Amino acid sequence: MPVTLLSQSLRCTLNQAIGGNHHGPVLIHMSKVANAASDIGSGSWFKVAEEGYNPTTKIWRTDSLNTNCEKKSFMVPADLAPGNYLVRAEAIALHTASTTGGAQFYMTCFQINLTGSGTAAPAGVTFPGACNASDPGILINIYNNLQSYTIPRPAIFTG
Repeated sequence: MPVTLLSQSLRCTLNQAIGGNHHGPVLIHMSKVANAASDIGSGSWFKVAEEGYNPTTKIWRTDSLNTNCEKKSFMVPADLAPGNYLVRAEAIALHTASTTGGAQFYMTCFQINLTGSGTAAPAGVTFPGACNASDPGILINIYNNLQSYTIPRPAIFTG
């Protein structure tokens, strides 16, 4: 099932989703919960989408988010068990990430109710704790002739 995340406004705005030099990846995680309206998100999260840096074009996913009217689409794995889920969309700004603790995390969550006949219940990670301040995708100088980028863990659950 395709899902498109939109900003608070349903039209393109003059304001950037994550402005300035806040370059970095965009990650999407999901967590199955008993009640999406009241759950606080302390359970297990699995990643369903990620986009980072394109060394050919030298474009970060946050840059694309800004030029794409703050929209990000992703596919929900078809074999997930039905029920309530929290979805966590996260942008990691790396403009000051050349020192430990310099990466900035911007996230938002929303609720969805999946239907279907899937049975998958992926293992996941918890937040905080999914990554460390010294991980390669978190502690990085993005202004030093960057040739590649390692997106923070966990691996994507594809179904």
